[in-house]
Amino acid sequence: MMTGMKPFSLLVKPVGSACNFSCSYCFYSDHPAGVMAEEAFRTMLDAYCDLPFADKSVALQGGEPLLAPGYVFDALEEKPLMRSIQTNASLVTPDVAERLKKGGWLVGASLDGPRGFNTLRISGGSSDKAFDDAVAGIRNLEKYDVDYNLLTVVSKGNVAHAREIYRYLRDNFSTRYHQYIECTGPRDEITAEEWGAFLCDLFDEWAKKDAYTISIRLFDSIVSMLVRGFHTQCSFAGRCDAYLVVEHDGSVYPCDFHVREDLKLGNVMTHTWEEMLESGIYRDFAAVKCGSLPEECLSCEYAAFCNGDCPRNRGTGLGPHKRSMLCAGWKKFFAHTLEKFDSIVRAM
Repeated sequence: MMTGMKPFSLLVKPVGSACNFSCSYCFYSDHPAGVMAEEAFRTMLDAYCDLPFADKSVALQGGEPLLAPGYVFDALEEKPLMRSIQTNASLVTPDVAERLKKGGWLVGASLDGPRGFNTLRISGGSSDKAFDDAVAGIRNLEKYDVDYNLLTVVSKGNVAHAREIYRYLRDNFSTRYHQYIECTGPRDEITAEEWGAFLCDLFDEWAKKDAYTISIRLFDSIVSMLVRGFHTQCSFAGRCDAYLVVEHDGSVYPCDFHVREDLKLGNVMTHTWEEMLESGIYRDFAAVKCGSLPEECLSCEYAAFCNGDCPRNRGTGLGPHKRSMLCAGWKKFFAHTLEKFDSIVRAM
């Protein structure tokens, strides 16, 4: 057993890419679908819960993880850990919402803003059906008082409408927690200029009256950096070692944006967590975030805030040194907001 093991969380794909939606921008749709066997799931979970650190967290993603069999949820609810699930919300019936509440789950519900900005999310051949089913599921979460946040993918379908999206999510749903995730491929990707403009508009709308009442994950990370000196969002962190991904066949990878054969760390049925954490592949991947920054990043005034951005936006897993494709957008955003963030922090 490794001594002084750094805590990490698990992101588990219990059904792989299987989903009842067909969102055109989905980066995971090209991966295999399948159901994680109960033996593999319980073996993985038991081994994880035996590790020598206190705070353990397992998040279910997909695809659509609510398609997973009941034993996945049973096993997780038997363990003393943090449980979360990222879902399109369309399968959140009253019974499902009641279970999520009783099980102490945190739910991430995906919604890209008002109906007209959800056109890239398709269910049964219809974006309207996808939207209506998602909203109905979110209403069930609210009815049963489930802790949830809203996740919006910023793609070609909605990138020009930050203010409208934010106001809609703020005014029509009970949650005070938002996430905005940039789409950088393989389809419907946004440009650096679009991303910078979106973030500036989002910030300006939020800062008018919501800076102390609405939590936006990216903004929270910047506040954390200003107040405590470290980020809470992995894409801004200095290393890529906050979590591991477990696929439906038990294979383990360092990041769900880098589920690739050359980055496979092992399998929960044949390898221990210690073996996978000590592998050269994992160590190299964790260090490449800041260890491979180009010279222009090292001398950038905003380097401490983005640390070169997520490796997926730099076209690298363990590959060449590249600047983020969103670099110009990040610079526009930081230039526009950092002094204002500082004022917000000083008024806290």
